[in-house]
Amino acid sequence: MTQWFNNIALNRRRIALAYLDFCQRHFGGKWSDVVISKKKLVRVDLTQECLEALMKEFIENMVRAEFGIAGGQEQIANSYDAMLSKDRSRLTPLGKSAMEEMMIDAVAYKLHNPSSQLLQVVA
Repeated sequence: MTQWFNNIALNRRRIALAYLDFCQRHFGGKWSDVVISKKKLVRVDLTQECLEALMKEFIENMVRAEFGIAGGQEQIANSYDAMLSKDRSRLTPLGKSAMEEMMIDAVAYKLHNPSSQLLQVVA
C-alpha cells in the first residue's frame, strides 16, 4: 500500500510537469485554454502545485469514492501509469484526454463556485 502512495505521488508530479510541457507547446505558456461550450473559451493559469491539487480533487477522490480506498489506490496507480509515456516524460493520448477532461470539470466547478481556490481563471 505504501508503494502505491509513493508511486501515485511520483506519477502525479510527472503528469503535472508533462501537462505543463504540453501546454507550453500547444498554448505558448503555462496556461490552458479550456472550451466550456461552443461559444465559451476560458484561459486558466497553471502551476505544478495547482495541477497536482486538481488531480487529487477531480481524479483521485472520484476514483476512491467509486472503488474504495485500497481498490482506488490500485486503480489510480494503474491509470497514472497509463497516462505517461514509457520514459515518463510525456503524456500518452489517454493522459492528454484525461487532463483535458479534468480541466473542463475544474473550470466548470470554478465557474459555479467562484470562491474556490483550486484554480486561477484568467479570462
